[in-house]
Amino acid sequence: MVWEVLREQQPATTPRSASVCLIVRAEAKAGQEERVEKLLREFAYQVRNEELGCDSYTVTRMIGSDSFFAAHARFIDFEAFRAHGETDHMHSIMARLAPHLAAPFGMEIYSEV
Repeated sequence: MVWEVLREQQPATTPRSASVCLIVRAEAKAGQEERVEKLLREFAYQVRNEELGCDSYTVTRMIGSDSFFAAHARFIDFEAFRAHGETDHMHSIMARLAPHLAAPFGMEIYSEV
């Protein structure tokens, strides 16, 4: 998983002071949409309230689809982003969310320009 790679290194093209933006995409299994929404809302609340290095964390649902979700996050720097992956609530959400997903989640990581 990407979190294990990020523990060991920092991308050479990302200045340590640059904000890191993250988009995570998830597809709920049929019949699990409300459960996935609830888990993602709870997780977003924890991130916003417990991670000082996270400027924003928003969960959205695709218009016209009950199954597709995206989380949009902005961290103050790469270290804050890396720390996000080490939190207890991150480890907890992975185990709780996985059984309700139709496929592994997708993640895109960006450096603010």
